[in-house]
Amino acid sequence: MSFSELPISCYIRTLNEERMIGDVVTSAKKICSEVVIIDSLSTDKTKSISLSLGASFYEQPWLGWGYQKRVGEEKTKNNWVLDIDADEIVTDEMADEIIRFFEKGASDIDGFLTPIITVPPFGRPWHNFSRTYRVKLYNKSKIRIPEHKAWDQFKLDNLKIRKLKNGLLHPSFTGIHMHLDKYNKYSTMLASLPSKKTSLEIILRIWLGIPFYFIHKFIFRGMFRAGTYGFALSVSSAIGRWLKDVKQFEILMKYRNK
Repeated sequence: MSFSELPISCYIRTLNEERMIGDVVTSAKKICSEVVIIDSLSTDKTKSISLSLGASFYEQPWLGWGYQKRVGEEKTKNNWVLDIDADEIVTDEMADEIIRFFEKGASDIDGFLTPIITVPPFGRPWHNFSRTYRVKLYNKSKIRIPEHKAWDQFKLDNLKIRKLKNGLLHPSFTGIHMHLDKYNKYSTMLASLPSKKTSLEIILRIWLGIPFYFIHKFIFRGMFRAGTYGFALSVSSAIGRWLKDVKQFEILMKYRNK
């Protein structure tokens, strides 16, 4: 598939993403005239696959979530940029919706609020529950990703945003092992950031937090609709959230014992 003629660039942050990077780049080309890879020194086939599909490839040691995306913004040629992860697929429906928008000409909006739909390791995508929404396509001449080590999303206040009906498919994990591993790594990063929580708040979260984290995921995020597997993933998510509390507690204790 050749690149789109739309004035949209795509940037993708990568680190050892050979599992899906070919499908991700190919899907981005449905609407993007340029795909830029910002790679954190991969040791697998990420580079060769990306280059074979016509993507530009830049090596950049990891700077942090927001900072790494800023590198992507700087490397892209167009003002309109699509920010996708290395496991997010642009669907045909999303591409058609965006193409229709750009066919109508310029707009005064800042970006598109995009649905992200989880694709489990087996069964159908979860179109009707556990959705998240992020500004994935935006005009970088109007808004920029925050310069931040951990935060890489926009605050929607005062932004002119259009909500897409169709979005990205997100097969983010191949099994419970990968699900837990992602939460473990992310909780380590979050715990290392400055926190306004008191030691008492952290302790209470360690003792009491897991049931509340589980209920939020299983009930309020609708994971009960996925049955037994939804229950298992909700437990995994609760543990992952709880790990941040424990790691913050460990940092606190190490600081006090110096």
